[in-house]
Amino acid sequence: MAHTKVIRRARLVRRRGKKAWKRAMWLALWIGLGAVIAHPPGTASAETSTSAQSDGAQQYAFLMSGLRATGTSPSSYLIHDWTQLNASFLNEAQLTALGAQVVQELGIADVQTQATQLANETYWRAAGVWPGGTRAEVILTSFPGATSGAGDGQPETVMTVTASSSNLTEGQFSSQYDQVERTVASVNGTPQMSAYIAGFKPSEVSEAEADGMAIAALRAVGAGVVEGIRTPLETSLSGYSARVPVYVLSGDHRRVNVQVAVHDDSFRRGTDVYVGSPLVIATY
Repeated sequence: MAHTKVIRRARLVRRRGKKAWKRAMWLALWIGLGAVIAHPPGTASAETSTSAQSDGAQQYAFLMSGLRATGTSPSSYLIHDWTQLNASFLNEAQLTALGAQVVQELGIADVQTQATQLANETYWRAAGVWPGGTRAEVILTSFPGATSGAGDGQPETVMTVTASSSNLTEGQFSSQYDQVERTVASVNGTPQMSAYIAGFKPSEVSEAEADGMAIAALRAVGAGVVEGIRTPLETSLSGYSARVPVYVLSGDHRRVNVQVAVHDDSFRRGTDVYVGSPLVIATY
């Protein structure tokens, strides 16, 4: 019994250490990527680009190809959109009306909402469920501009839509991805879509094995390594593939549209793997 307690305590200490490492690694990663800008293929800069629409079935096939190459079993997914809707500061009533329209378009059930009106920010949030047990969330935030200290000094309203589930099927993922994209467009937004599929391997791996898994996933989708982080605790590599239309620019202006993250899950005595495009937009 005493030996068991020592093991559990050691695992807890190890986990706390990992959390500290993760905070540092994610800070370095986002500094390296710089501003996230969406482009269609064949454009050289943000100024010359137009919006590129992606496809749910294509995205599913792309992400699953990468995940299968790691030898892990798919376990969950997340679909996310971040969009600047307009250059206006909206009050609570206006955000509430807009949010209600988005929720209706998405068909979210069992909705719970909250709203806050401040001098320098308006906030509205709705959370509910989609069929199949998918958790869905819509957040609208509006800023007045220079006085708020937010953004680039101009008024703006931004929206995020997130859907996540452990019930992964091709049909459900594809239809929900396309539904989010259509809904954002229906309120005059330009979709900035991202998604990941997560998997689990029921054994822990070495740093070299984690690196090999991440590289295998990139190769499976036709991507090479653009940049990444490698430590004994975690491996996160990003690359670029011509197989999907949307990409972001790294800090040194290289294209990135796929990220693979591999980390040890000591609580479950296994390894978690995330394959995302263009990035893994989540804390894991």
